[in-house]
Amino acid sequence: MKKSLNNVTETYDKTAPFYDLLNHVYFFGRDSQFRSIIVENFNLKPYDTVLDLCSGTGLDFSFLLDKLDDRGTIIGVDLSLQMLQRSKENENRKMNLIRADVAHLPFRDNIFNAIMVSFCLRITPTYTSTIKELARVLQLCGKLGILANHKPQGLVGKLITTMLSAILKIDFGISLSKHIKKEFTIISNKLMHGALVQLIIGERIKKGN
Repeated sequence: MKKSLNNVTETYDKTAPFYDLLNHVYFFGRDSQFRSIIVENFNLKPYDTVLDLCSGTGLDFSFLLDKLDDRGTIIGVDLSLQMLQRSKENENRKMNLIRADVAHLPFRDNIFNAIMVSFCLRITPTYTSTIKELARVLQLCGKLGILANHKPQGLVGKLITTMLSAILKIDFGISLSKHIKKEFTIISNKLMHGALVQLIIGERIKKGN
């Protein structure tokens, strides 16, 4: 699938007004369960610093905020201005939102205790560079939690993947685990929701181990 970063950004600027509805309908309201599983696996301390990559409309924020107190920090990064604007409207607590290219993050090394990536890596055309960036900014032994659309088998799977590829620029041909394990130890990798969702928990490893 050929796509540019500008194409992807334009697509999500256009879908921002109805993204939440599309998300909840597609997952039959179970997306909250997936997000909760990721956050529980982080074992966050109240003062931790967490990156929500491709934070979109902020659907992950409430789960992360429940684990942190006033000392904790959540930084949401997205390239779509419209998605970030929707996030501000949806979350009444002050959030740290940054517009940035996910493959060139404006952070120093080893700054985050955990990173959450919900339905992003199959979308960005720079996914290999993005994964390396995640390893750079995540602390050693820090947790990475990924939710990704997955291609189910059969006719239904073909119809779903054709629709999502056209509308949301999702590339189902990417082997996420193959690329992630180059930088992280994969702790958990499973399919959920009738194989429509892939959930990966990883831990940052020291190079050479």
